[in-house]
Amino acid sequence: MSRLAMHVELSSHQPIEWQGDAVAVGIYDGGVAQKALAQLGERLVALVEQALKGGWFKGKSDEILLLPVPADAPLQVGRIVLVGLGKPEKITAESLRSLAGRMVDVCNRSNITSLLMLPALEKFKEVKGVDILEAMAEGVWLADYRFDHYRSDKSELTQRILNLVVLPVRDKISQQAATVLDHTRRVVNGVYLTRDVANQPANRMTPEDLAQVAREVAHKHSLHVTVLDEEKLAEKGMHALLGVGQGSCHPPRLIILEYRGAGDKAPLAVVGKAVTFDAGGISLKPAGKMHEMKYDMCGGAAVLGFMQAIADLKAPVNVVGIIPAAENLPSGTAQRPGDIVKTAKGLFVEIQNTDAEGRLILCDAIHYAEHFNPHTIIDLATLTGACGIALGSHASGLFVNNQRLCDALLEAGRHTGERLWQLPMFDEYQAVLKTPAADLRNIGDGQAGAIIGACFLSRFVGENRRWAHLDIAATSFDLEGKRSYSPKGATGIGVRLLCRFVLENFS
Repeated sequence: MSRLAMHVELSSHQPIEWQGDAVAVGIYDGGVAQKALAQLGERLVALVEQALKGGWFKGKSDEILLLPVPADAPLQVGRIVLVGLGKPEKITAESLRSLAGRMVDVCNRSNITSLLMLPALEKFKEVKGVDILEAMAEGVWLADYRFDHYRSDKSELTQRILNLVVLPVRDKISQQAATVLDHTRRVVNGVYLTRDVANQPANRMTPEDLAQVAREVAHKHSLHVTVLDEEKLAEKGMHALLGVGQGSCHPPRLIILEYRGAGDKAPLAVVGKAVTFDAGGISLKPAGKMHEMKYDMCGGAAVLGFMQAIADLKAPVNVVGIIPAAENLPSGTAQRPGDIVKTAKGLFVEIQNTDAEGRLILCDAIHYAEHFNPHTIIDLATLTGACGIALGSHASGLFVNNQRLCDALLEAGRHTGERLWQLPMFDEYQAVLKTPAADLRNIGDGQAGAIIGACFLSRFVGENRRWAHLDIAATSFDLEGKRSYSPKGATGIGVRLLCRFVLENFS
């Protein structure tokens, strides 16, 4: 699995004492430089002012300009990197994260292997203190990820920055800054794991392969792991999960990871959909983008990365991660439209479309989570294309039965840039799931698809149990590279969001 290759460290040296390839200086929209520019000496200040007065650079949020350092300047680097910060009042953690990602790309293309980032002495409206460092470190580490496991010739791949040095704002917060960097590194390692697992081709990541990765993570990070095979699933009545996988020669698994960092307190249960490949079953998907359906396991991959991160952080919380894994293929043994299955909860479901399979594996897993008597259940799933139609790829759908839980998740999403948007579940939507043949059907009437999927899952949540459903279908992978810190492929969404949510609300 991938590990963080870029080395990020703090330094107590003055900029003029530092030796490396380049120094990065932030410039605000309008051509005003960071106050920290003065630390570079009068010769370099004059060079930057010349560039600003000449109109070479205006400080827009998408601007980056490289300038050569004059031979008579006291700085021991070859270049200055001017970085556009945008308007000060609009600077957020997300804009800094994005900026850091762009810097990684520029440095890779410009053969800069060691970069000094000057401290932000100013306090921005939306982000202050060590949060600035956290956002920048997240941006560079997340942008530095590469999934190149199957590239025999890696000579064409872009070079990575080898060393990024950050000067702390003041000596008295150096220890705090070091703690933030260490925390961020552990969380991003969880994101790397999620991306690696989700980016694997389906022939390399079957349900049993995923279970083996979980065993390895559990062994390394002192998690308790249980894997239920098809025989155990049948004993527990999980025929919805079994039904989805019965068309494949790779049988389903239910993976349970437990982290205990808070004694006997009730745990948080996090459930992640992991359809390792989704052809749609008998209700076959169009061929055009079917290869992307290896990403239908991103919810389960996020739970795995989150559990690693929480364990690595030694967080004072109890968390149970549950990953139902199956492969949804058409064959002579696959379930058919019109089949009726009995779920672990005892409800009968009429399968009207075998491509609405995610809710089927999740319903058994959510019911299984009830055995741990959790205070809260959160599920993550690439559940519906309808959510992407509603929200696009810039926010995940959020469905809840508790508004305080909703508000806490929204705040975690705002802080991490993994934004959520609450959608309704009115009683009228629930009525759409009625069918004369069984207790409920697995699809609606063609409208409000994301909402109907959430309503289906809500039927399997225990009474008075706090629950949230995150539909990450449109945000879990990006093949266009829309965000500077998310290379093409799986985004790893959910890990940073859940870590922030748990640590802010339960530790």
